[in-house]
Amino acid sequence: MSARAGGGPPPPAVAASPAVPAAPAEKSGPPPPAVAPAPWRRVFITLCGAQALAMLAFGMALPFLPLYIQQLGIPDPREAAQWAGAMSAGGMLVMAAMAPLWGAIADRHGRKPMVARALFGGGLTVALMSLVHSPAQLLALRTIQGAFSGTVSATRTLVASVVPAAELGFALGMMQTSAFIGTSIGPLLGGVVADQFGFSAAFALTGALLILAGAAVVLLVHEDFVRPAPDEQDAHTGLRGSLRLVLDVPGLAALIGTLFFVQAGMNAVGPILPLFVRSLVPAAQGSVATLAGLILGSTAVSSALAAGVAGKIGDRLGHERVLAACAVGGGLLYFPQALVTSAWQLLALRTILGIFTGGLLPGVMATIALRTPPARRGWIFGLTTTATALGGAIGPLAGAWAAGAFGLRAAFLVTSAVLTAAGFWVALALTRRPGPSLNRR
Repeated sequence: MSARAGGGPPPPAVAASPAVPAAPAEKSGPPPPAVAPAPWRRVFITLCGAQALAMLAFGMALPFLPLYIQQLGIPDPREAAQWAGAMSAGGMLVMAAMAPLWGAIADRHGRKPMVARALFGGGLTVALMSLVHSPAQLLALRTIQGAFSGTVSATRTLVASVVPAAELGFALGMMQTSAFIGTSIGPLLGGVVADQFGFSAAFALTGALLILAGAAVVLLVHEDFVRPAPDEQDAHTGLRGSLRLVLDVPGLAALIGTLFFVQAGMNAVGPILPLFVRSLVPAAQGSVATLAGLILGSTAVSSALAAGVAGKIGDRLGHERVLAACAVGGGLLYFPQALVTSAWQLLALRTILGIFTGGLLPGVMATIALRTPPARRGWIFGLTTTATALGGAIGPLAGAWAAGAFGLRAAFLVTSAVLTAAGFWVALALTRRPGPSLNRR
């Protein structure tokens, strides 16, 4: 019932007052950031493209070193192979020595300059290889290239510094996939260029593509590098402090060791694989080179497909689990390869092996990145390059020794034993979790 129904006087009229603007409602929550976050996805995509282009470029020239050496005045295949072996081993050893130094510089002055250094340095030295007139000149430039190159480690370090931790496994897996794609396409493209225009043209084009990739990084990649605080710089400085960091981070020594053994194992089998395929194929069938290339290519393709998927699984379930499974599974898969009786059996096993090796590398790198201090990741990633370079240099020697002493199948057995042991070693080492002060991002 209304008030007027009760007989009371009507309420007094209220004069209209000018409208007063309402005060704006106060927003709750923290204020928006003053600076928008860096577009890490664009940076990541650019680096994937640069990585693929760099590996494609290297694949266009370096596999043809023995043939180029013959063209430079060494017609004997065995002598040319010795020159090529000295060039590969020399470049890897110099890279192994320089990688930690470049990583330490990246920690102090930024990771993007080191990616540009690796691409431009590799491009200039490989382009100069197209102008040499003797194997000695080629050897000198190959050694210099090892000192200034190292694109994989530099790019990984930059990716680990810009990609969020929750996406790091997938990102490093896709970087590995990019590298596999470039490595798979490069030799085919380089062979076509060499047949049409000569080996000098293949080396010149390789240099141009590397410089192009470097220019793309300079123009398109943005890094918000912040110089580490004094306490972070002083925590593990110097050779003694840096080596102490490897021992302080749980599992880090095992992870770096696993990289060495994986690289050594894959390279131990690689040089003898064509000979092993020849022993499996009846003389009347021929096509040994085609079968060997198919087997090598199948491993690269399955590795490329597995790398990104394994990285994503590691982001969800834990990289330690995926890493341990891939390490042990990959080691065990080398054993039946020593027992095959046909090239098609070897093809099937090598294709399955690629799934494990493709998933292994992203897991190792993601675990290392998440367990080490951000201010020292460049130096640690440099150590991973040292490990892989030494494995690449020592592996072929060990495989050749095992094959010469005990037969071609022995190389697979030795690799199986070493990689399986390394897998169990790293699985046990990773049961200890890093302290919160070490893996803060």
